[in-house]
Amino acid sequence: MGAPASRASRSPKRLIAGGLAALTVTGAAVTLGGIAQAGNPPLGPGNIEVFPKRDMVALEGYTDQAGETATVTVKRNGQQIGIGEGVIDATGFLEFNHPGGSCWTGVTPNISGGDLVEVRFSETAFTDGAYVSSAKITSVTHSDFAATPAEGDVEGTVTISGTYGDDFGTRFDLSRFVVEVVNPEMRRPDPSTPPTLIGERAIGWTPVVDPAEPNGGPGYEVTGSAEGGAFSVTFGMYSAADAERVLDGEHVVTSWMQDAGELALGNSLYEFGETDGPGFGGCPAGPASQAPVPPTSVDATRSGTDVTLTWTTPAQPVDANPVTQYRVAAVDGVHGQEIAVRQGAGEGTNSATIHGLVEGQAYGLILEANNGRWSPVVQLGTLNADGTITPATDPTNPDTTGGGTGGDTGGDTGETPTEPVVVAPTAPSLTRVLAGHESVTAEWTAAQPGNATSAITGYEIVATPSAAADGTVGTPVTAQIAATATSGTVTGLVNGVDYTVQVFALAGEQRTGSTTASGVNATVKANDVVTVARAQYRADKREYRISGTAGDTTANRVHLRIGDVAGTGSVIQLNVPVAADGTWSVDLRNGPVLPTTNRFNVTSDSGASSVAAMTRSR
Repeated sequence: MGAPASRASRSPKRLIAGGLAALTVTGAAVTLGGIAQAGNPPLGPGNIEVFPKRDMVALEGYTDQAGETATVTVKRNGQQIGIGEGVIDATGFLEFNHPGGSCWTGVTPNISGGDLVEVRFSETAFTDGAYVSSAKITSVTHSDFAATPAEGDVEGTVTISGTYGDDFGTRFDLSRFVVEVVNPEMRRPDPSTPPTLIGERAIGWTPVVDPAEPNGGPGYEVTGSAEGGAFSVTFGMYSAADAERVLDGEHVVTSWMQDAGELALGNSLYEFGETDGPGFGGCPAGPASQAPVPPTSVDATRSGTDVTLTWTTPAQPVDANPVTQYRVAAVDGVHGQEIAVRQGAGEGTNSATIHGLVEGQAYGLILEANNGRWSPVVQLGTLNADGTITPATDPTNPDTTGGGTGGDTGGDTGETPTEPVVVAPTAPSLTRVLAGHESVTAEWTAAQPGNATSAITGYEIVATPSAAADGTVGTPVTAQIAATATSGTVTGLVNGVDYTVQVFALAGEQRTGSTTASGVNATVKANDVVTVARAQYRADKREYRISGTAGDTTANRVHLRIGDVAGTGSVIQLNVPVAADGTWSVDLRNGPVLPTTNRFNVTSDSGASSVAAMTRSR
């Protein structure tokens, strides 16, 4: 199925595989101020659609974010396994890993059930997310039956079987589940073939039947079951030609996280028979199709004409093939020859012994790793006569070396080994800066060590206030962040003041300041933040029950109005006081009529604003 995701609204009982609509939800609330999280499933009108077989993600309905850069991440058990960036087009659409769309960065993630897909935007401070459903099709089988003159007799069946996991009953539900067959020939067949009795491009089955839209239709009947983690659906076709069309069609199981009237949110579409996705449209290969991550340093024990090298297999990307073999070599710079050893790889520590060295002679050391593909050659440095290693400053560049030692010397030479040279790391890239109440939060891509002996030891975020009217520059405020982190928050700032943010990568005493990604504004104003925790509207009584929080609790008030534009629209209630614990609430009857968009906005005296959606009843 090579077409891009569709942009047309669908009833959840008659979803069309290949893409669902941009949707508006009525059952969740979202805040857009500060660093608020929007929702999982997406709030709407934007929606996230995931095609795990193709490792493809489509964003739809984000018209409010048109022109903004969207950053999409894929996480598994909290670990990021994929990231990509692209610009939302004028219709609110963007897709990843599809011809004409954006690519994942570096590696295409192998998207699977249970993964979390999230999107954030360069200028709108909220994050939408959707989990990937575990439902998948495992087989499609076909049976023929003898034709009879009777109408409505089954002349062929197609059975679609599959499985689903424990996420049904929590994130997903069988009432939001449909098995589909899509084939345009079922509606407009080739004139050279027998006519169709179906007349629809797509047919489907759902385990929870809507009486208004029962299973089955013209030209076919359908039965099925879904229980205990397995489903099986049989389409009985009233003509053998239509049975062939159903067999030749695209077989898809679709499940989604939340209903919103006739619409749906957080869709996963598993397409049976679809080629796995890495590399669509010239995008990067998946982890199983990439070379391994090799070690960049070894310990050495030299004794006579032998040297034993020891190293640890580094962590590999999620879903990557395991390292199965290493090749290590001592390069004789005098004769231009290599003495190489191939060694099977194991988890943890590995070692290999190279024989036949010339005593007293120095050798270059190189290493390669193999997982079905060979990694780039790693320049480990120079093995000295005394058994020490002078490591390469850049393991990928044999022409740059620095001082250092690499393990046991194999004997007391009486020489004092040199200390390793710590090299400054590469620059982290600042990808997002968000203002908060008396705080700012920064996000960045990780820096890389300057060499094998210069591990990243942490990050420092520096928020520098803008100069005062008299030119006086305030004192920067800093925060120390762990080496494994790619985001952090600086607190203790003054609301209403502009701060310019920079992130420094640290390697001991060495430090490198961040660059700023295109489209990212590193200067923001610390400000109050308002959030909405509950938002309910009862239509028959025009009753509103809304509550939330504000960061500023000093003589602060919030004001609620209908509409998407902060500070405008029909008044729900003004001058709602913020309590000492930061909470506020509205309980109002006979308020203004809430439009069907269900959107309202909240502003505060301290300058914060937020837009949210109301849950509507009656």
